[in-house]
This record gives sequence, structure tokens and C-alpha cells, in this order.
Amino acid sequence: MQVSVAVLSPALIRGSSLSVAQLNSDRIATMMRSLKAARPDLDLVLLPLGCLSGAAGFASAWDDSTTVQSLCELATSLRLIIAGADTFAGDRVGFIALPDEGFRIVQTAIGGTRGAAALEVADTACGRLALLVGDELLHPEYARLALFAGAEIILNPCSDASDERTEARHLSRGARAWENHAVVVASSIGAALDETGAPAAEFSGRRVAEIWNYSGQLLVQGDTAVATATLDLQGLRERRSEPWVNLPAQLRTDLYAGIYAAASRGELDPGAAQRAAAPAPPAYDVLMMQTHEAFIGSPEDRDATIADNLSRAFGLARMFCARPTTRLMVLPEFALQGSSGPQGMEFWERVGIRIPGPETAQIARFARDCNVYVCAMVFEYDPDWPLRYFNTSIIVSPEGEVVLRYRKLQCADLNGLLNVTTPGSVFSRYVEQYGYDALVPVIDTPIGRLGSLICFDANWPELWRSLAMKGAEVICNPTSEIHSDRRAHWYSAKRAHAAENRVYVASANAGSEQFRPGAPVTGMNRGHSALIDFNGALASCADGPGVVPLMGRIDVGALRRARARASTEAGRFRPDAVASAYEGFGGFPLDCFLDQPMVSAAEGPALVRSHIERLFERGVFQRP
Repeated sequence: MQVSVAVLSPALIRGSSLSVAQLNSDRIATMMRSLKAARPDLDLVLLPLGCLSGAAGFASAWDDSTTVQSLCELATSLRLIIAGADTFAGDRVGFIALPDEGFRIVQTAIGGTRGAAALEVADTACGRLALLVGDELLHPEYARLALFAGAEIILNPCSDASDERTEARHLSRGARAWENHAVVVASSIGAALDETGAPAAEFSGRRVAEIWNYSGQLLVQGDTAVATATLDLQGLRERRSEPWVNLPAQLRTDLYAGIYAAASRGELDPGAAQRAAAPAPPAYDVLMMQTHEAFIGSPEDRDATIADNLSRAFGLARMFCARPTTRLMVLPEFALQGSSGPQGMEFWERVGIRIPGPETAQIARFARDCNVYVCAMVFEYDPDWPLRYFNTSIIVSPEGEVVLRYRKLQCADLNGLLNVTTPGSVFSRYVEQYGYDALVPVIDTPIGRLGSLICFDANWPELWRSLAMKGAEVICNPTSEIHSDRRAHWYSAKRAHAAENRVYVASANAGSEQFRPGAPVTGMNRGHSALIDFNGALASCADGPGVVPLMGRIDVGALRRARARASTEAGRFRPDAVASAYEGFGGFPLDCFLDQPMVSAAEGPALVRSHIERLFERGVFQRP
């Protein structure tokens, strides 16, 4: 099934009267008739925010019997679905008009409401449609509300500008498509005129026409008044039925529901005000130590392989960490042990690293010698959890103490690659033993408030948000992103998440892999380690694989000033609007390996397939 969609952004008259609305409606109608004549297969048209008032807005409240009724008539006469938005009495209101049915959806922006958000979805011949108005699409949780209601196409009538966050907003639109396996269509006004036809002095905007497909691929981008694309709805539904890297089907909503509820009560970051008022640490340097990793082949070569990996990494890093301005180093995922695939537990009991243990002691010596914080990932064996192992990130202080231990929440277990344990799979016991805060830990330090996430974690906006709501300012990201058609999308989404949460991301990726002892070094790991700033920009970036000691500069003071400005912005994220939706959705189940550890990595995809079937039965996903 194919759907033909267009983004329409004409030059509009700016004004708040009904006569101006009619003039703009006439302009839109003229363009649509020409477009429909050229594209008789056209199914859906998206108009920008401010499509009737030229972004001036109307003083009166929404009234579909007068201001916008002509769009319903146009939808019927042209046999088109027409969507758009404008501002009415201070509220941003989106609408979808269907032929012969009038307005199927009238959606007020979530930021302008109180209490739990309500988001409607229209089931149409073009698929299931949802509206997110303005900057609402920059908040991943609002897009999740659309997913929970079964949306396949998310329409975003918006208003954009040219500033330091322009690229970040562009990346966010793609991230929403990638995270939800949904089509995203966005439109913004680029030109507004006064009633004489001259440019309106009060208007400053940037025309946006973007259409992203369900894989996060950008189909159309430009500042043109008309843009069109053909969408493959059948392909979308087939993609959602696959267990492999099925992000919506692997979302554990119950894990994050409590975090959003606590945030709505103001409980997550009680020291935020004091930290904002205190002097910020001086700007400092961070080293993302992109390494070549040798893999442990058997328990017998464990110690020699770890020693070799650390010797090479620390040998090169030392000259950079010895600088007095360097205060943080991040190693890639698998930097110590490599990744030997889904081995049996007798392997991991011998190969796994204990915390504390001789390997963490070696990291501690380096941290003390160089006076730096060190973030490293290890495959951890904890005797308190027999027959299990964890993918764990630690942060070691310059005093040689392990000050943070984070166990990866979104790992390769559900994708059939590793028989690793994640806290979500043993959720009840994990929280009982360590407390809820241990799921997403953060730590105050003299160089800022630090947190960590690991590799595949980066695809889960809820995890980024949880860290930010707990006050994280710098997120250490050990990762091992290999070459793949999908890696580009999660790399750009990572930048979007940095901007959306206003955090620095120190991302150290493996530069090469050696799959077994003696095998040739490959460039399968893509490298491209990076420091991403709080606007989503690449402050520094390795331009490929290989061994790269990448340096970057972190300015926590600048970040805190940016957060202070953001706290006054309209449309900021409201955790209270989504907490109940996450609690009630019923995502991928927790505790799936509570009683019996995962033995075979194939058990993960089988569970994902079962959950996909439940989503079909509930009508969240539509069958291909």
C-alpha cells in the first residue's frame, strides 16, 4: 500500500482577522488544485503552523464553523486529507480534515494543557495519522503517545527559525521516525506578507519541508513551497513485524513510568537549584580513546588479552591525560575483553570482571596517576547473580574509587546477539536489592554531574531523558557501533538526544575489531568517536575507524546557562503529561528472566516476536 503525501508552505498573508484567513485559504486552495492536477494520486497534504493567519494567530478560540471551515470543503472537493495548525486564543491547535467527514482530529498542543495528555489518532485510508504541533515533536515522549495510540504517520505542522539549534531540530524529526518506525512529515512557514504583499516586518521564520520514512531515512528536505513523496505503508507494517532491532516492540514502558512519575513530583534532582547557583567548574578537556580491541578467545588467554588491551589504550592515552586541563577519559565498549558472543556461563564466570577487582585497580592507578575520571565498560560477573553476567559501565574517580556503576538497560539480549542479563529482565529483584535509583545512576563531581549509557542504549530517548531529569550534564558513552545501514540513524539520533536534553555526550567508539585470536584487524567498527555538545553539534569527531585519541572541550558553565534559558521556554517537556500513559501502555514485559537466566541468545527474539503479536492483537500495530 502506497500513500502520496505533500508538504505545502506558500507565502501567506499575516493577520488575525477572518478576512485574512479567507485570503490564505484561497491561496492554499489555488496551490492545492494545481498540485492535485499534476499529482492526481495525491492523498494527503500537510500545511504549516500558522497556515491561516500567516503565523500571527487568532485572538478568538478555535471555531471550526467559521475560521477553518473552507479547508473542510477543500478536502471534500479535492478528495484529499488536509492537516495543519494555527494559534487560537494563545493555544496551538492542529487539525486533520477528511473528505466528507470534516475535522476528524482537533489536537491542542500538549504543552498548553494540564494533567495527563490526550493524543488522538485518525484511522484513515492513508494509514493511522497523529498530529504533534510545533516543537512538541522535539519531545520523544509525546511521539510515544502517538505510537501508543497506533500512529503510523506523525504530522508536524511547525514553526522553525535559523539559530544554533536548527540542525538539532532537523535531527529530532528524523529521530522520531527511527525510534518509532513511523513516518514523520513536517512543514513550517518560510514567508509571511502584509496585506499589501510586502514582507511582514514582524515575521522571522524558516521554511521547512521534511518527509522521513519509517527507517529514519530522509526522503525529502528543502525550503521549497511544495514537496512530495510516496510512502510505503506496507513496508512500515512489515518493519514493525520484525523482531530484529524493533525499537517500539522492545520498549519497556513500565521501567520508565516510575521515573516520569517521580520527575512530575520534583523528586529526581533535589540539588538542581543549588548546583545552578554554585560556580561552574572551569572548562576542561575530555579524551575519547578510540581503540583497537583484541577479543578474548578462551578463559586461558583472558588475563593476557585484558593486559594487552589496557596497555595499548593507556600507553597512548597517558600523554593526553597528563595534561592538567584533561579531567575525563572515556574508553569504548568492549575495550578490555572484546566481545566473544553468546558464551555459556562457565565462560563468563571465568572471563567476567569483578567490581572491585584487579582490572578496576589498574584503571584506578591510571586515574590517580593522571588525575582524571575514567569511564570504562566491562563484562561484569557478580557472584550475587550466579549464572548471569552484565554489560556494565563504571566511572573511576581521580582518587581511584569506583563512584558510578551502571548496568546496560537496553542490550543485545533481545536481538539475539548475547545471553547477557539486563536489569529490566530481573527488575523486581534488582530494584529490591539496589533501589530504583540504581537503574539510572548519576554522580556529582567537581567536573559536573556525570552519567553513562552504553551503545544500543542510545536508541532509547527515555533513558536519555531519565539521566537529564536526574541532573546529568555530561553523559559518558562507551559504544561499539559497527558499519550498518542502520548505524547512521542512531548516530544522528544520539545528537538529537544531546540537544533535546541539553547534555554533553562523550562518545568513545571502538576503532577496529579482531574477532578471534590471530584474525586480521578489520574496520567493521565504524569509529567516529565524538564529543557532542548540548546543541547537538559535533564539537569534535574522529573521521573514521582506527586508533584515535580524540580530544574535546567541555564547558559546564555554558551548559548551565543554556539550561537556565531553556527553563523559561514555552513548550518545555512535562513529565506529568506522559507518566500515566507509560504506566498504562504495557510495553515489553519486565522480569522476563527473573526466575530462569537466559541460556541461549535466541530466547530474546522469541520473546520480542510474542510481544509483537500482542501489539497486533491490541491494535497498536497493523498487520502487513
